[in-house]
Amino acid sequence: MSDTIRFGNLSITIEERPDEVVYTFVGDVDEHFRQKDVPRIKKAGIRFVLEDINNFNSCGIREWIYLIKDIGELGELRFQRCSVTMIDQINMVPDSLGNGVVESFYAPYYCASEECGGEVNRLINVGEAQDFLTNKQAPDFNCDKCGEELEFDALEESYFLFAESSVHQAS
Repeated sequence: MSDTIRFGNLSITIEERPDEVVYTFVGDVDEHFRQKDVPRIKKAGIRFVLEDINNFNSCGIREWIYLIKDIGELGELRFQRCSVTMIDQINMVPDSLGNGVVESFYAPYYCASEECGGEVNRLINVGEAQDFLTNKQAPDFNCDKCGEELEFDALEESYFLFAESSVHQAS
């Protein structure tokens, strides 16, 4: 069963499966978001897919924290495919993670080669990158276009702050 609810520039698709419920967020978490209107579904596993979260504002983050607190009490909360914006938000406001765990996330990189030179976000699986994340280091990736090694495009020390709790729970 699948249902979609909308709040201004945000849509949330909710898919119920036998042992889990998947909430897929697309858009901006802002003053239009009303967490009380998001169905709370009790399942063993609760997964949030967050690769298409674009922006948060102060009203939206307040509502988000209430939602995470409520839903986190209903099952094991997992965050997957977190956008760079989502990771920035988790690092600034740790309560936005609640008791949930990040399983995978995007990180910002860029290619410094003259013929290529572009920004790219790479998906990182917390379980596979534990050694890097424990040391607050960006995993190595090569550019798909030119093959050169990509440069991490943030401060590792601050970007991977969130990872400490997720790495411990992924092991």
